[in-house]
Amino acid sequence: MAASTAVEWEDTPADEARARRAAEIASLTGLRGFAALMVVLIHTSGRTEFDWLGLPTYGPVSLFVISGFLLYRPWARWSLGLAGRPALGTFVVRRVTRIFPAYWVVLVVVAVVIPVSRPPDATGWWRALSLTWIYRAEPMREAMLHTWSLATEVSWYVALPIMGWLGGRLARRWSGITSFWILVSLLGLSVPVSLGWRRWTTEADLAGQLTYPYWLPSFLFCFAGGALVAVLVEAHRASIVSISGIRSFCSDRWAPLVVALGLVVLATSSLGGPTGFVPVSFSEEQVRTWSAALIALVLLCVVVLGPSPAPTNRLLSTSWFVAVGRWSYGIYLWHVPVIVVLERDITFPDGTIGLLWRLVWVLGISIPLGAATYAWVERPTMAWARRPYRRGMPGRRVLERDDTASSSTATQPRAATPAATRSSSTEE
Repeated sequence: MAASTAVEWEDTPADEARARRAAEIASLTGLRGFAALMVVLIHTSGRTEFDWLGLPTYGPVSLFVISGFLLYRPWARWSLGLAGRPALGTFVVRRVTRIFPAYWVVLVVVAVVIPVSRPPDATGWWRALSLTWIYRAEPMREAMLHTWSLATEVSWYVALPIMGWLGGRLARRWSGITSFWILVSLLGLSVPVSLGWRRWTTEADLAGQLTYPYWLPSFLFCFAGGALVAVLVEAHRASIVSISGIRSFCSDRWAPLVVALGLVVLATSSLGGPTGFVPVSFSEEQVRTWSAALIALVLLCVVVLGPSPAPTNRLLSTSWFVAVGRWSYGIYLWHVPVIVVLERDITFPDGTIGLLWRLVWVLGISIPLGAATYAWVERPTMAWARRPYRRGMPGRRVLERDDTASSSTATQPRAATPAATRSSSTEE
């Protein structure tokens, strides 16, 4: 899940107004928080008679889209001739330190508290620790089943430098609008790749093994969708293309909301299949997933292209959503083990009261655990990854700090809201 992909100063254009950059950071962080909460809602309500509550697949799909946008953006700048090539060494170190330490902590705690979800042997432990368990059919460990999305995210980290380098090499042979359309066309190839992979796994009856349908090709279009938004934004900023129509749509108070709600209705209709965690047909799965991806893209465009005072941006940039977004990776990691323990040790009433009582317990435990994990594990490891002595690392390109605050540890903008300032601490 891209809850592990946080938002910071260097993810925003250095030549934009600092207040605008701070607002974008806050809204993107809040968007991560909203996606994480949707995951918690789906996994909690799915154990009740209200399994229709929430939008299936939206949470991980939305976080994949955000990850595609944030991580491809530097490659988009380089491909369009607007900046230097991203340093591979820096990317690898920051990605590894961002996703694995917190995950390892939860994995060990789950192994102690929930023995049935413990890897069975040394090989199982290696696959679990390396997030490669989805590449081999094996008994599922209920309390860690949700980490399939982390494994998919890691495979995106592997594919991204290859995709970014190849796309950039081709695009940089030309300039202007030609390089833009080369990037768009290459990213567009993700659609037939994902559809073909999904069709193959369905016809080969591989869905029952769980692993194949969750490999990167199945969700490549989500990451590429976010990457496409990054290309559009950077090309527009360089005056290569005009996206006035998209900006007008994102600036409208009601149009994005109406489109998003229409897609929710479509995804939750009979076309999207039955509710709950039950088998669905190929067409039903596509309706669900592609509707969720389009919703995620609409919200992302509103955040990065719409005005800061827009209702969606104002809601997502509130202190509460920003805090949840900052802690979203930990919340995501902890919430399923928490659900498993609560279902084991507590008898909940039926009906609406039971659902609300579950949510109170799950959120009341997962959010503090997520906050603690961020403070004691995520933030220290992210700070370690940025230590100055690593300047000599092969492939590392060091940027000196300046007034543009290209680093998240730079001085915060005075015009930023408190929520925006807190969201752009030392995250990556």
